[in-house]
Amino acid sequence: MKWFNLLILAALPLLVISCNGNNLAPGGSGLIEATEVTLSAETAGQLKTLLFDESDPIKVGDTLGMIDTVTTSLLLQQADAALAAARARVQTTALAIEQADYNFSLAKKEYDRISSLLKSGSANQQQFDQTDNAYNQASLAKKQAVASHNSAQAELTRAEAAIDLLNKQFHDCFPIAPVNGTIVNKYVEAGELIVTGKQLVKIAKLDTVWVKVYLSPSDLTKIKLGGTAKVDPEDGRKTPLNGTIAWISDVAEFTPKNVQTKEARADLVYAVKVTVPNPDGILKVGMPVSVEL
Repeated sequence: MKWFNLLILAALPLLVISCNGNNLAPGGSGLIEATEVTLSAETAGQLKTLLFDESDPIKVGDTLGMIDTVTTSLLLQQADAALAAARARVQTTALAIEQADYNFSLAKKEYDRISSLLKSGSANQQQFDQTDNAYNQASLAKKQAVASHNSAQAELTRAEAAIDLLNKQFHDCFPIAPVNGTIVNKYVEAGELIVTGKQLVKIAKLDTVWVKVYLSPSDLTKIKLGGTAKVDPEDGRKTPLNGTIAWISDVAEFTPKNVQTKEARADLVYAVKVTVPNPDGILKVGMPVSVEL
């Protein structure tokens, strides 16, 4: 009996270790990453000024720099002149419609008068034919005046659209930040000639960052989308940062080469993305952290 008790006592630590191992919270380690936005040029020209540099913070609506505006400004002057001419033509054709309406009204009255006289025998066929021709000519002139006015209106619309397009191109000469963040890469320098679509800078959104860890299928059953996570940047703090499970892969993959040992890389795992609020900028891109889910 004594030897049996000793055997139980010897096995008890192993049992405790086994139970504790099964109850360990899933987690892992990874590097802090951020959502990045690349700002590209929407117009071509020489970059005159660049107002921000790498590592500089930038806010939505901040002007990044200025691309040469001379060409666009000259085109705007031409477009303004074309717009003024189009408006004048609309006014002229509108007056022509009024004149055509007046002439048509007179011609119709004369036509009606001669028609009545012809029926009573007080007018001859020649007078009626002349009046009928004048009436038809007035009607045609009225239609032509309306067509000219419609054409002038279309020309005015096109001139206004040209102004809008050039105004956009002018504003595109002043690229603005689409998001809050920090400039992490700069691809151009002041003085360079750039083309439309040329990458200018890359902006990292650092107010909320994320880290990706990899879990085994057995650990995957212990977490859920939207669940909480503890993120420790291992900087000596006593309380880890709070995170949220934002994404869980539904496809298994082999463990990435930069994770764990060579033997463990052959195991199938699932990627899990954890987002972490970072309003104070404590977490930096590339910073190693440990995660407990």
